[in-house]
Amino acid sequence: MKILIVVTKSELGGAQVVVLNLARGLKKQGLDVTVAGGPGEYLPAELEKDGIPFYRFKNLERSYNPFKIFKFITELKEYTKREKFTAVHLNSTNALFGVWGLAQLNPKPKIVFTVHGLSFLDPNYRTNFFISSAYKLFFKLAWQKVTSLVFVSRLNYLDTLKRGLAKSGEVIYNGLDLSPEYFLSRAEAINFVSQKIGLDLSGSYIYGSIGRLAYQKNYEFLINAYSEIKKIKPLAKLIIIGEGPDRSKYETLIKSYRLEKDVYLLGEIKDGSHYLKAYDLFVLPSVYEGMSLSLMEASLAQVPILASRVGGNEEIIGKENCFGLNDMSDFISKFTNQKNQAGSPDFSVDKMVEDYIKLF
Repeated sequence: MKILIVVTKSELGGAQVVVLNLARGLKKQGLDVTVAGGPGEYLPAELEKDGIPFYRFKNLERSYNPFKIFKFITELKEYTKREKFTAVHLNSTNALFGVWGLAQLNPKPKIVFTVHGLSFLDPNYRTNFFISSAYKLFFKLAWQKVTSLVFVSRLNYLDTLKRGLAKSGEVIYNGLDLSPEYFLSRAEAINFVSQKIGLDLSGSYIYGSIGRLAYQKNYEFLINAYSEIKKIKPLAKLIIIGEGPDRSKYETLIKSYRLEKDVYLLGEIKDGSHYLKAYDLFVLPSVYEGMSLSLMEASLAQVPILASRVGGNEEIIGKENCFGLNDMSDFISKFTNQKNQAGSPDFSVDKMVEDYIKLF
């Protein structure tokens, strides 16, 4: 069995971490695996440590230029034929265009596509009717050409079936490979964050999140909630680790509330989840999600969690720890009456690898 795993961007991100864990797990099982992608150095650098080949597609990038797409389709088809891959695993929207080339091969490899999140298809995704309709048509046509369609969230899978976007599929949860030693102790984590912002946080109530500063993550909700949180926890500090296009928007909001000494955007920190135990409460207020790796990591770190009721969040932390999207009263109610997390599904790398091998 010879397997090719394809993802559009090769930089650090949730899908890329899943691809890396899967590739490592497949190699450990003795399978011949290659990873391919577009721009970015995270994946090739990490894969090299394990002796896993990486192939760079010249025309695979986050773009809807028809000439680029056509060139990528041809590039993937020819590479798959030349290397005689028996299974090709696609992991992103732009990579999915490649099914039109793969479907022409004889013999045709098994084609697996993983839906890491509904994004464009999510009811909460911000777009207009025409773009939404175009994406629905694209996915319906493309998914008909894959051998196996995989969802990382059962709720996303059921929603897709209900809306008639797909007729069948599999649910395979993302797998993490984190030992208890991965997370710094609470004292070490708080000390790191204190040094980062130049303020002793040892007596503070720390709530916040780790993720990209972008529309999907909806961090303005946490900033807007600060005044209500402070009524309950007078020593509250909001700490967000991550970088992204909405930084200036959040900075403006923080200044408008005069919260410069209470709300901190720490920027991107390598292996930011090391410091999860610094949080008294981890909050993910996303507009939409697939199966959030940061939420899974927070669950493994055993810190209290609240999250918006979207995507697979309920599957990780239970309904009782999820609040209505942008529902401040529900959030504050959940905040004041936090419940213990229910037992979550098996998010081990071994289980993920075992399930994918069955498909390949």
